[in-house]
Amino acid sequence: MESPAAHAPYPHFVDPPPLPRWRRVLTPVAGFLAGVGGGVAAAHLAFSASGPLHGLGGIGLGAALATFALGLWLHVILHEAGHALAGRAAGMRVVALGIGRWRFERGGDGWRAWRGGSLAGIGGFAALVPGRERGGGAPAQAMYLLGGPAANLATGGAAIALAIAFATTLPAWIAGALLGLGASGLLLGAINLLPFRTHGWRSDGMGLADLLLGRPDARLLQRAQAAMALSAAGIRPRDWPLDVVPDEAAITGASTTAATMVRQLRLSRAIDAGDAAAAADAARALAVGAADMPVAFRGQVALSMAAWAACCSHDDRLLDAWRALCTGAILDVTALLHWIDGERARRRGDDAGARRELAGARHPRAAAGCRQRQGVGRSPRHARAGAAWRAGDIVHRGIGGGPSDNVKDA
Repeated sequence: MESPAAHAPYPHFVDPPPLPRWRRVLTPVAGFLAGVGGGVAAAHLAFSASGPLHGLGGIGLGAALATFALGLWLHVILHEAGHALAGRAAGMRVVALGIGRWRFERGGDGWRAWRGGSLAGIGGFAALVPGRERGGGAPAQAMYLLGGPAANLATGGAAIALAIAFATTLPAWIAGALLGLGASGLLLGAINLLPFRTHGWRSDGMGLADLLLGRPDARLLQRAQAAMALSAAGIRPRDWPLDVVPDEAAITGASTTAATMVRQLRLSRAIDAGDAAAAADAARALAVGAADMPVAFRGQVALSMAAWAACCSHDDRLLDAWRALCTGAILDVTALLHWIDGERARRRGDDAGARRELAGARHPRAAAGCRQRQGVGRSPRHARAGAAWRAGDIVHRGIGGGPSDNVKDA
């Protein structure tokens, strides 16, 4: 059953107001001053007769600057590895990792790597879900959140300690390289412990602050993680316990990203249960509530809405409008997009195109890591429910700090 066309949830994203001029100027000025201050401090340590790094000279400082820049990417890898290892120790399960444009996803047939789009505001992410018995409580979340910065601070501190200890015995370029590598690690670790958001992603410090202060985001995202764990275990949304996904009243005071995550899960469950009225209500709430979503995550919202329109709406313009915005997914959603495009082709009467798109959705490489084959090759109702289920499931990798407490950035 469909809502009137006048009330159809078409895309209506609102861009945030531009930053004040003083803030646009302050950022590069602060960066320049920090660079000058760091350079002066490094020069003093390297050239002062009493400095701990006496003897580095120009060669050592040059090596330090080079490894500082290059070491940032190494520390992004260490950061995400730290999250993954800490999460595993807390009982979580790693489902995906991202470094720059590269994604590494776990599927039913093992891990695979692929190259995607850049991630606005971050260098990488680690996506985990709670295990069957452990990993879903606040202590586990805190351990996971601390894992990334701890890896950076530990390796950065060790590198600087080695540079100081062997400044007079190692070649200058090696000591300088250790110094730069250590400085980049300490910087990345310290910055990630500050509470802030960038392009919608939460820093580790923001996640820890949410947990410590009992903010709505921490509570909602842990509930959403419980739903993700059920999904990872093969339990369909329609079979989730009723109290897993909070109702609309429970998300009061939450950030847009956390509230959007919950609404996507609610939409996924309603479609999988075949409840058209509840799905329409959830879709309208999602479209309205996500109007001010950060640009980086709008494609995730569009993916859920396009899946809903393909399953439950006869409005072809509505489906096309949302499908056009399905870009920038965090994980591989190729199979789901093939299914949606197959439905669009069927509606146009293009049977050959529909068969071609469904063949793409069934292709193992297209579906690897996403398990979207569960929405293909069944009756239309079950195929649509499966596709929308995956839309709600996959999108949890793209919201809030990421979308849950268990997607951490660097």
